[in-house]
Amino acid sequence: MDFIFQGFQASLPIWVYILIFACTLFISWWSYTPLKKVGARYYYPLILLRSGVFFILLLLLINPFIKKENTYHDPANIVVLLDNSASTQIEKRDYKGSQSYTELLQKLGFDGANDINYQFYKVGNNVEPTNIDSLTFDEDQTNLTAGIEAIRFNQNEATAAIFISDGIYTKGKNPIYETSDINIPVFSIGLGDTTFQQDVLVSSVSTNSSGYLNSTQTVTASINSQGFEGNTIPVELKKGDQVLSKEIITPKIRNSSQEVSFDLLLDQEGLQQYQIHVPVLSNEWTEANNTQRFTVDVKDAKQHILSIALEVHPDVRFIRSLLLKDENVELINRTWLTGNNFIEGNLSSVTDSLDLVVIHGYPQTGLPASVKDEIKTLGDEIPLIIAFTPRFNVQQFEQNILELPVSITGPLNYSQISLRLESENAGHPITELPAVTFDQLPSLTGPTENIRTAGYATMLFSSRYRGESIQKPVIATHQMGNKRHLFVTAYNWYRFQQNQNPQTREFAKQLWQNMISWAVTDPDDQLLDVQPQQDSFSSSDPIIIDAYLKNERGENESEANIAISIGTDTADNRMYSMENMGNGNYRLNIPPLAEGIYSFEATAQKGDRTLATKRGEFSVSASNAEFIDVNRNDQILNQIARNTGGQYFPFDSVGGFWNQLEEKGLLDRKEKVETNFFYLYQHWGWFFLVIIFLCSEWILRKYLSLP
Repeated sequence: MDFIFQGFQASLPIWVYILIFACTLFISWWSYTPLKKVGARYYYPLILLRSGVFFILLLLLINPFIKKENTYHDPANIVVLLDNSASTQIEKRDYKGSQSYTELLQKLGFDGANDINYQFYKVGNNVEPTNIDSLTFDEDQTNLTAGIEAIRFNQNEATAAIFISDGIYTKGKNPIYETSDINIPVFSIGLGDTTFQQDVLVSSVSTNSSGYLNSTQTVTASINSQGFEGNTIPVELKKGDQVLSKEIITPKIRNSSQEVSFDLLLDQEGLQQYQIHVPVLSNEWTEANNTQRFTVDVKDAKQHILSIALEVHPDVRFIRSLLLKDENVELINRTWLTGNNFIEGNLSSVTDSLDLVVIHGYPQTGLPASVKDEIKTLGDEIPLIIAFTPRFNVQQFEQNILELPVSITGPLNYSQISLRLESENAGHPITELPAVTFDQLPSLTGPTENIRTAGYATMLFSSRYRGESIQKPVIATHQMGNKRHLFVTAYNWYRFQQNQNPQTREFAKQLWQNMISWAVTDPDDQLLDVQPQQDSFSSSDPIIIDAYLKNERGENESEANIAISIGTDTADNRMYSMENMGNGNYRLNIPPLAEGIYSFEATAQKGDRTLATKRGEFSVSASNAEFIDVNRNDQILNQIARNTGGQYFPFDSVGGFWNQLEEKGLLDRKEKVETNFFYLYQHWGWFFLVIIFLCSEWILRKYLSLP
């Protein structure tokens, strides 16, 4: 131990303190000058005791300090990073998983070295201090970059680092890029085997679970490949042994995940089974995961519509002509003559398998009871559109058939009216129409008094009479159970089709098509279908959820917004907005979530109108990322060692490992110097000495009977 005087911590020049000390000596001598009679035996000791007190106080005032150095030798300090991920226990060829790992640690002899200080850290999702006996080899991700950061944190106290890993990282950045500022050598030891297995996996298939006959819908498949970079991989959409479509992908990296989309034509009714298939590739490890099957419930898109004309009017021809132009409509016409006679055939022969009935007119007299009964049965079981004609008798219709969604309070007086959109119902799917100026549309003929919308019905369009709104219903709707009824109180719609303005003609065409498609669509049909791409995601996978949306008219809806909330019982819900992919397809793609069971609720809205809500759930389990790439990454381990001045060793070639560290002097004891500073004022002995001097002077003065 060495003591080295360092100087003074004085706020004044040192000569000032010398002058002060000289003055105190003079004062001590002068104060005892009159007492020389006591003799030199007591005279000088008294002066010395008082001067000593002044000297000590002055010495403490100028605060001298001394450096104390203690030299000792510490054992070498080595940081050891141990890969604790699940991939380290995978057995391949000569590597026997956790058995080989444990044997390696025993061979390195960490437990028997007393002249080396080890700092152990386990590397998985994060880096934590550990000991060898606490390793579990089961963490679902590996963050090697966090291991490099642990080395950086300890490098000022360590002489070297040992990194034992398979070099496979599934979380964080490439660790090679983090080694530039590591100033101690890192010796890496590689676990596992480098034997590479090529494989292709059809990981998921997403499409709408139902569709309509002769329509096309998108099928999206995710294809994972390993070891086929630069090769062409055919992906087939099949039905049985028949290849319906084929796409080619070319992975650009060794471990690749790519999406493939197909347009699937639904050409057969019923529950149809399809498959996404990748033909077996050369040198592929297994073909067991090359196929994934899925089903689509194909419904007949043909709408069987019966048009019953109980009165001849130009509107009948106009509406039937619209239906005939629609390839998805099978139109059945029945035009009444007299009695049970219809021009096209008997009414009773066409009442099966109907989707919609359009009734034009209803006479006051002349209909036989059998026809009335047939129409009543249709009204009870099938959606209806009832269209007014000049001789439509409301009272007879309600008495014989069913109640209309309007209230009649007296005789209906018909006049020329114009159409008016009810603004509070402008969000209804029937009102999604081309923009027009309503005042410039052709006039209709409709009732101007003694009619109003029933309380349970919805008035979409009302009438204007002589330029003023009279709030009389022109188009009213009503939904009862799974049936929809629509009532049109005005006639002369054919004038729209005869108008020279193409916008007017398109408006009338779209309005009636909307009314027909809305009425024919079953309200119980599922408008929103939401499908997580997997029932169970891993904690390293992004969460991908697909949605398929139709509107109330049964058409693909691409102008809506779908908000989806996702949460668990123990965490608050988070809101997301699904991306619009077009043609009624929507998708949510968010980063991985923690393990747990998640519930979701998706709500589709268009403007202020809520189209549908769908609930469901999915789970997130432990990540399988550790089992996707199981080949030891010698390149990363070698590069880490090379960048830091260390060396790389495979797990089965560590015979000369400690010799390499010893030759580099990394195991030598390190000389360290412990430095402490000693300040006199911090030691109580000086103050005790002052008290002793003062007491001695006082006792001596009393002994001599001095004042």
